[in-house]
Amino acid sequence: MVGIGLIGVGGWGRNHLRVLATLKALNEIDYLAVADISKETLNHYKRIYAIDAAYTTVKELVDDEGVDAGIIASPTPLHFQHATLFIEKGKHVLVEKPFTTDVKEAEMLIEMADKEGVLITVGLLLRFSPAVEFAKRLFERSELGEVLSVSAKRTSKWPSRKLDVEIIRDLAIHDIDLVRYITGYEPRKVLAYGGASSHNLIDYASLLYIYENSEGKKLPVSIEVSWITPYKVRRFEITATKGMISLDLLSHKVEIADEDGVKYPSIKYKEPLMEQDLNFVRAVRGVEPLKIPAREVIISLRACIKAIESIEKGKSIEF
Repeated sequence: MVGIGLIGVGGWGRNHLRVLATLKALNEIDYLAVADISKETLNHYKRIYAIDAAYTTVKELVDDEGVDAGIIASPTPLHFQHATLFIEKGKHVLVEKPFTTDVKEAEMLIEMADKEGVLITVGLLLRFSPAVEFAKRLFERSELGEVLSVSAKRTSKWPSRKLDVEIIRDLAIHDIDLVRYITGYEPRKVLAYGGASSHNLIDYASLLYIYENSEGKKLPVSIEVSWITPYKVRRFEITATKGMISLDLLSHKVEIADEDGVKYPSIKYKEPLMEQDLNFVRAVRGVEPLKIPAREVIISLRACIKAIESIEKGKSIEF
């Protein structure tokens, strides 16, 4: 079996904790430790979940001999520091998106993990969405023909959790990554517009990417993200030569429109976060491979940073 340590149980971390507690109940893990700076938060969750150890410092968690691997849900500026501590101890690590604040830090973590022989992955849970998996299979079998364009929209009010990066690395990175994952195309150029309407971070943006495949064919991709729009939307649409597919990434349902009309395929629901953390746990146990090698995520992180650069410079940026 395996012991997992979770850094950060506020914000998104509390969702990881719920999932890990469930995996422990299912005997996928046998030891669960958590670290958070708030004793009050730790005491609250100790009353709810079967936590074996709770710490107020990251060092105590990393030094715990019962912990074989870590999940990092602390603020993004701390990801590099916290992941380094795990890796130096020879412990596997899952780092929440967007991975690190910049590409250089991400590359350094991967190099360290390779040197120490430990696994490193990034939390991009939408790759585990049943709707995304369905769409990926359709395009792998060419059932919708050749992809022509992609559009995505993510809007909602500013979330209650404390934010440490702007909206592009926090939200748009999901769609940037999904285009690559589903279609196999890679980002090559971006023209972006956005700003900080109500906050000191970029809180809305419209991104137009040009992706390209191995044969040099170009694919236009438009992504809209906003933290100032009151209605929550998580939509991802692909237009292809034989039809269109629309994914609702809140309900994880799919709509397909083709020459026969509109269809709503029945897809068995599985919680993406549960599937993501289960894959990490089983990879640590050596019973299945990691679905998201961290090296792959560097491309999506770089695409985010290029979009920020485009907004700041007011021009298109080539990769």
